[in-house]
Amino acid sequence: MKKTIFYILISVLVISCNKDRRITKDSITSAEDNSTLESEFSSLYTVMEDFASNDRRVRSGNFLLPSGAIITFQDSLFSDGNGIECTIDFGALRNSDPKGLFCNDGRFRAGILHIKTNKRFFQDSFICEMWAEENDAFYAGNDGFNLSNIRGKTTLVKLSNNSYTFEVENARLENEKGVCTWQSKRIITKKIDNGPGVIGDEFEITGEASGVNRKGEAFKVTVDKPLYKKIAMGCARTFVDGKISIINIDNDRKIEIDYNPYNNNACDLIAKAIIGRKEFIFTVR
Repeated sequence: MKKTIFYILISVLVISCNKDRRITKDSITSAEDNSTLESEFSSLYTVMEDFASNDRRVRSGNFLLPSGAIITFQDSLFSDGNGIECTIDFGALRNSDPKGLFCNDGRFRAGILHIKTNKRFFQDSFICEMWAEENDAFYAGNDGFNLSNIRGKTTLVKLSNNSYTFEVENARLENEKGVCTWQSKRIITKKIDNGPGVIGDEFEITGEASGVNRKGEAFKVTVDKPLYKKIAMGCARTFVDGKISIINIDNDRKIEIDYNPYNNNACDLIAKAIIGRKEFIFTVR
């Protein structure tokens, strides 16, 4: 009888542990996918500002876009009253490493982005739209061999000299792990302005987002502590500080993400996921 009870207890513990591991694995999927999307679309904001804040032809010094990025204007005049429009071509995705063009923020990009602005960057009521469609084959990533295919539209609206609304619509990200979708409404506040271009700038992000992870699970996101980003080589790939909460809508399970788990504001790709009493360190894609 005692042996029977013992084996029952062991079986319950094994089932419980396996279930706990399965729950943890399922839960962290939203954390991983959202962190990738957060990183990719905050980097698209830097592309928008980098383009808009300089004369679009001279790319040196503090500018993110390298000389290999080809800018082609469909409309280059503000004087006609309807703003300017162009494409930025980072070159086709390559078959060998690095697969993308190395940019001055330490990230790799390939494919085409479309940009349209209504006014000059420093004018009131400035609006910039940037988008990538399926045929544009736009890819980006933190290294030269793991690049994600990205689509969607971003809209940047100036609120003041150092703050902007930043909205992401119909975002879709695909890599070897699968496909996830996303949308967000954020406020970006620049904390350090290093002059024209974005290299050397620092900014923080607040707001909310929602999406569907690569397993088809819906989630929503709130920023609990502003996400802080430094645009410098080795540092611009993700956030150096900030905390968010992610709730999987289907099961109401909450995940907390800390982008500064060691309290050192390090320029690394390390983040921490907290699920209940459990903590997991992971690398931001």
